[in-house]
Amino acid sequence: MIRRDEVDGMGRKSGEWKKANGLIKWACLLLLLAATALSGCSLEDAEPAFSSGAGSAVAGTSVAAAEEQDAVEPEAIGTAGCEAYEEEAEPGVCSYIVDCGDADECELWSERMIGEMEEWLGDLTYSEEWDVDELDSQKEADVLASYEVEGNELDLTPSDEEEEYYAWLWDRFAWIIPSDHRQMVKNFELYDHADLLAYVIQDDEDYENWTYAANQIQSTYETERVMTDIHEFGHLLSLNAEQVDPYADESECDTYMLDEGCPYQDSYIYQFYKQFWKKAVSEEEEDYVTGYAMTSVYEDFAESWSYFVMTVRPEGDSLADRKVRFFYNYDELVLLKASILGRAASWIDRNAVWE
Repeated sequence: MIRRDEVDGMGRKSGEWKKANGLIKWACLLLLLAATALSGCSLEDAEPAFSSGAGSAVAGTSVAAAEEQDAVEPEAIGTAGCEAYEEEAEPGVCSYIVDCGDADECELWSERMIGEMEEWLGDLTYSEEWDVDELDSQKEADVLASYEVEGNELDLTPSDEEEEYYAWLWDRFAWIIPSDHRQMVKNFELYDHADLLAYVIQDDEDYENWTYAANQIQSTYETERVMTDIHEFGHLLSLNAEQVDPYADESECDTYMLDEGCPYQDSYIYQFYKQFWKKAVSEEEEDYVTGYAMTSVYEDFAESWSYFVMTVRPEGDSLADRKVRFFYNYDELVLLKASILGRAASWIDRNAVWE
């Protein structure tokens, strides 16, 4: 099983850390609302940042690359009202209206959604690169706080700005990932580390339960933060107790024994392993969507999954492209992609500004 000193194998890393520029003062929001009122516009006149229908991008807006993004103070779950172009995906969580009924329709809808988001945000998979001291990178994560999770609720009533920030970090993950797909998450941790963006870890006592942990120092851009949450969910998607038998002995495992247990024959992670890792492990970086994906089958799966969600279907025949297309073999994952995209678009719409 994964232990605390092994969390770097189940997380998502970046090149270096710096404090996110994301906590914009409420005064800025008030000024923005005042400017809106003076212009004669009403909240009902608001346009979506992204168009999720068959139509075009929002008229009169300029394309903003990922480098122009900054983050603003996230809105807490349960307080944000949904706009006319949104639907309430679950209590307190808004999503762009996902207008599709089957896998084929949802793939087309996702393509349009991604196209609209890229017009505003640039490359949705953009990741900052910074220099990191190797010794700092090798240090264990310093856990700062831990909270129980029950369903969609975090057992935290913020009493200061620091705790409010911790709650916001959970809110983003809970907003983007549908609650019925993360019921295994029973604990949320905050930690400090120079290099590790986030991680998930299996409970030492109840192997069916998991902890989701976030670095208190976040990436600068909201798209990268969202991408990280989707990556970590990829681990939960592939290693939960419906996919992997967490109580199996290695001698009884007829697939491929993982630290988390024995994957079932039809599990996502085992089918991915059989296709891309069983016969030979490529050492060529172009065979992976990112360099980090090269570190293990775990990270290859999670990185490929996050590219599946945040990019359109690749048309090439490279090994990296085939890994992303792997997920299109599962209709339920194509539908889940559309759901996550709709929720992510609403989150980014609320929590990123462009300079």
